[in-house]
Amino acid sequence: MKCFQRLLIAAAITFTATQMTLQGVVPTTPGTGFRQDLQELLDSLTNAQLLPQLDADQEAEFLRNILEDLAIPAIITNLAKAATPEPAAMTPSLSNLSENDGILYVSLNNFQQADQQQAAVLSDNFKQQAGRALVIDLRHAQGFSTEAEEENLSFLQAISVPMLILMDSKTAGTPESMIRKLKNEREILTLGTPTLGIGGSGQEIKLSSGLTLRVPRIENDQLPGPLEPDVTLRENPAPIDPALDPWCRHARDTLKLILTLK
Repeated sequence: MKCFQRLLIAAAITFTATQMTLQGVVPTTPGTGFRQDLQELLDSLTNAQLLPQLDADQEAEFLRNILEDLAIPAIITNLAKAATPEPAAMTPSLSNLSENDGILYVSLNNFQQADQQQAAVLSDNFKQQAGRALVIDLRHAQGFSTEAEEENLSFLQAISVPMLILMDSKTAGTPESMIRKLKNEREILTLGTPTLGIGGSGQEIKLSSGLTLRVPRIENDQLPGPLEPDVTLRENPAPIDPALDPWCRHARDTLKLILTLK
């Protein structure tokens, strides 16, 4: 019950801060009276047995719905389920989408831990396959390691060919800031749907229930907001073989046209 109460309090405080941000007011801590009234309300509901018992998954879903209603992007993790260490990320491989045109494809999804060899391996592979253009798949790519972001970015900065990025509503965290940096450096098209909107490493909130939240940092009294694609595509199905993926085919044909016009 206490965890549920804390979630309600956190949600109410977040709501107040967000409303102030949307009105252009610098967020401040709610006053003592507000906190006392809210606590009295929760205590009364608890005594009346009107608050349900929730497990960690139900609490996560409750909080996710609250944040969605407030238009605050967040990734919620249940630490109890994430206790087992994740296996070391494998270096992504480059595949060929159009052998005659040298259009290669890579899915970058390691933004949790840096792989110091990745940039060099991918750069060598790109040269060996005589790459002339690249499709970068960042769909469902999530992570918050700035070191991993820089490693991925160093590979992409090392090759000067036409590039196209695939992204969707699950693209979140440092993949978003990497897209922004690449687009500031060169002309790169993005295809897909708007990203989640954490906009970088964000900030972490830990709850005693075992849940952790990754949410954006307020910048200039505003949320960073999602990245909008240059070309909007309908929400894509579960990732499949790139050669059969309609989004990859769209990207390949776009790069073919770009190469023809160069």
